[in-house]
Amino acid sequence: MITIERKLMNVKIKIHYFRNEKLPKESKVPVTCYLHSLSPEGLSNSYETLQIDLQKDESELLKEMNKTTRRQVRRGEELELGHIVIENPTDQDLLEFQNFYNDFAKDKKTHSCNFYHMKTMKLLRDTKSLLITYMKDGKNILCYRVYIIDDKVAMNLYSASTFRKIDNPEFKKMMSQANRFLTWTSILWFKKNDYELYNFGSLTNDENIRRFKVGFGGEIIPVYFGYRAGTITGFILLKIRDLKFIVSAIRKIK
Repeated sequence: MITIERKLMNVKIKIHYFRNEKLPKESKVPVTCYLHSLSPEGLSNSYETLQIDLQKDESELLKEMNKTTRRQVRRGEELELGHIVIENPTDQDLLEFQNFYNDFAKDKKTHSCNFYHMKTMKLLRDTKSLLITYMKDGKNILCYRVYIIDDKVAMNLYSASTFRKIDNPEFKKMMSQANRFLTWTSILWFKKNDYELYNFGSLTNDENIRRFKVGFGGEIIPVYFGYRAGTITGFILLKIRDLKFIVSAIRKIK
């Protein structure tokens, strides 16, 4: 399990990733947050995730892929791209990723990687729980993947590519191959370094993203998330947070 601490409105929040057992209630911590918990204990929110058993042979992992993914991985191998792994990313590494990701997010019209997200990555980095990997063609970075890691699990936190920036069918085809090859080479890197599970993060409702992930095989399982208040201050903070979500939802309806 990974744990980081941060503050929101000057209130201490303790965040646990990958909880797989019951934890005692932390009565002196205003807010405790559980993300990607394998145990449903005390948590009512859940989502689907896809995980790959890295203790299987490489041949087994390839066999579990669908034909399209397996073919594109093979095409990716022929591109002779460079696979870079950064185990201890610096602030500059994170900034370069943020710039790349925000260009991608702007083109895709999705949420950007802001100050809050950067702070989270730095906190994870400082506990040696963050890894960056990317694929490059010469000096040009084509696609990124950022992972939350512990001793056994590697979970995809962010992914980004230049897929949308160039309106060229051949380039888009190459990028599709590079993206799958980056995922595959990362899977093999984690396997080689004795990780037990590769996790794709949330299986979203976006059909293209879901199709990409499921194409690698693996097992779909539920994981859980939520918040617990340990003090009156924490209880009030969570109520304010819930109210903000309600107001935001009402504004979207209008």
